[in-house]
Amino acid sequence: MNKKKASPIIVGILFAVAAVMIVTGTIGGVKAAPLITNTQDYTAEMELTSIGIQITENTTPVPDGQDLMAWLTKPEFKIGKTYEEKLAVTNTGTINEYVRVSVYKYWTDKDGKDVTLDPGLIILNFVEGDWTINKDESTEERTVLYYKEPIAPGDDSTVFMDSVTIDGKVARAISADKTLDYDGVTFHIQVVADGVQDHNGDAAMTSAWGHTN
Repeated sequence: MNKKKASPIIVGILFAVAAVMIVTGTIGGVKAAPLITNTQDYTAEMELTSIGIQITENTTPVPDGQDLMAWLTKPEFKIGKTYEEKLAVTNTGTINEYVRVSVYKYWTDKDGKDVTLDPGLIILNFVEGDWTINKDESTEERTVLYYKEPIAPGDDSTVFMDSVTIDGKVARAISADKTLDYDGVTFHIQVVADGVQDHNGDAAMTSAWGHTN
């Protein structure tokens, strides 16, 4: 990464949000007529249901692709200050569903993602209780949470994250060549939510996620 000589730190804000939309189909009532001269007649009834997830920020729905924390402008942002950021999900589908959320945090410079910078300095406060953090799936860069109970259509989950802080250490991280490690870089937080139907929930979760929640 090309670094500048010590100068005021500029930390940009760019949040991405993605919600997975899934359409499922169930086929029921399949009946076979007796075999008559090598001809079989089948009847089938198709019932379509939908699974939908939307992320909410401080109780306000966030459309797919819209930045989180859009209310916070760059000049107002202060390193070391904790900002309230309450994130939850809404079931926008037509059936009960189990939900998983994956939260990613990382830094970029003008050349893209910088893996030499510490994602641990992007401090996110996660709220467990109704949510469970899966430590086996989580890393320093990614936190994976599961909602313990299915969410009914139109209902919201409880909050899974409630604040964001950029550690003050970024202002003091200086390399041997006297450059500021975090000068001009941007921190990113990406939230991805996905869900599966609660009907045959264990099988659905195992198929989609490799395990139950």
